[in-house]
Amino acid sequence: MISPNTNERRGLIMTTSTPTYLLPTTEQRAEMLRIAGEHERLVRDDERQKITTISRSRTWELERMGKHPLRRKLGSNSVAWLLSDLLWFIHQPSHKEAA
Repeated sequence: MISPNTNERRGLIMTTSTPTYLLPTTEQRAEMLRIAGEHERLVRDDERQKITTISRSRTWELERMGKHPLRRKLGSNSVAWLLSDLLWFIHQPSHKEAA
């Protein structure tokens, strides 16, 4: 039986008590990019996987649960993520729980 604090969606059970991904502020984005020695840019899936060490399917699950930065659609078959979003994500304590 599913407890009252969970929802079942497409075979995934999501609990309401787990932390969700919160977008970084402009200052936090700038700080993450400064530390990494990078400039803001779009990151495609291969590089996203190297940065986060999370598989494509697990990333999709986490996005659906609100625990991962959302992808940005570039074209009909093309997506990318903001580098600052991914850097912020991997430096959050909840990232280790989600992976």
